[in-house]
Amino acid sequence: MKAPIYKILLLEEDTALIRKIQQLLTLHNYDLITSTTPEEGMYMSRQFKPDLIVCGVKLRGGSGYHFLMELRNDPTLQHLPLILISGKEGKEDMRMGMNLGADDFLTKPFKSKELLMSIKSRITRFTVFNLQQREKKHTTIVSMPVVAPEIHSKLSKTELRIMQMIAEGLSTKEIAQALNISIKTVENHRHNISKKLNLTGHNSLIKYAIRNLQQQYRILS
Repeated sequence: MKAPIYKILLLEEDTALIRKIQQLLTLHNYDLITSTTPEEGMYMSRQFKPDLIVCGVKLRGGSGYHFLMELRNDPTLQHLPLILISGKEGKEDMRMGMNLGADDFLTKPFKSKELLMSIKSRITRFTVFNLQQREKKHTTIVSMPVVAPEIHSKLSKTELRIMQMIAEGLSTKEIAQALNISIKTVENHRHNISKKLNLTGHNSLIKYAIRNLQQQYRILS
């Protein structure tokens, strides 16, 4: 077996889920370390410098939101990609997580394939940064919104802007205010976007926007 390439920190209070994720990630050659509390999670983040963090919303003695806020306020750790896991599906939980800086949001129960794909996508985006950190080169991180070419080809400029605002966690009312258009117009745009991207189901557009229009990071030496 090849040596693990990437180190992942898992923060979760559910021991059964910890075992399930541990088996899954070990099988796919990830090096996993685990914690159940926000305090220990911060210590492990500083000690082991993981390549990615998977964090439950509910933790022992605190919450994943508090951990995420502390992580994003630490200059040495704020770049780390984080996938937030919630026990319930709700727009408010998702918006809260994304507004605090989560890179993806999964709802229990989720399929193993969903977690693996999310991990692979997030790690791919940060590979350049992680490699340069290991080599201890001086780097400057520039955050840049990135839109996949296939999305560009299907949506108008206004629809792309609305997609970006959805990914940033803005509500329909907030988007309408920012663009100086009616709520009904925003709703029509959301409907048209979903139709063009073949999206169906509750919160499907929000999830798609979050997973496909997240900020990427360009590294300047």
